[in-house]
Amino acid sequence: MRRAFLGVGDRAADAVVMEGLPDVTCSDPPPLVQISTLYMKTWCNACKREGHIAPRGPRHEGTGSNGQRWALSGDINICGCSPPPVFYAERNMAMIFTEHESTALTALAIATASIGTATGKVCDEQVRITSTLPAPIGYPYCIETSSGALHSGRVDLHGLLPRVFTDNAETYTVHWGEEALDHEGWK
Repeated sequence: MRRAFLGVGDRAADAVVMEGLPDVTCSDPPPLVQISTLYMKTWCNACKREGHIAPRGPRHEGTGSNGQRWALSGDINICGCSPPPVFYAERNMAMIFTEHESTALTALAIATASIGTATGKVCDEQVRITSTLPAPIGYPYCIETSSGALHSGRVDLHGLLPRVFTDNAETYTVHWGEEALDHEGWK
């Protein structure tokens, strides 16, 4: 499997990538484009909304200068459209996966959706988002447990937040969107 890096101007149906890293470019094939990372801005002419690139499919480790993982052909656009449009790119800057790597990396992404470890823990819980609106993939969250533990990130492809393991039954609060990004526990 070959997944090309996404860059400014790449399309997913009526959606287009609007943001890239000024310090990472590719011109093979021309023209020169800035390469993008996950959660960078997009615009969708179908729903007339700003959106962002969200992950879908396997990817190797590695991040851009902004600390985000690389956006790849096959990732999706999160806007007002349902189902979300899929990005497609053709360039000679790509991640290559064997069939085994593709299967293993996809399984790893699902299996590592947990916080803490189950060993010796009595309680665990996991939030799954359901909605009649378009999938909230990539939406920011910050989980704050009653014992003070903080966990933050973005909603995954399956609408899942990480599983939280605790020694005792606890309550927790999930901060969403701007509230999550503004929370002191956001990383």
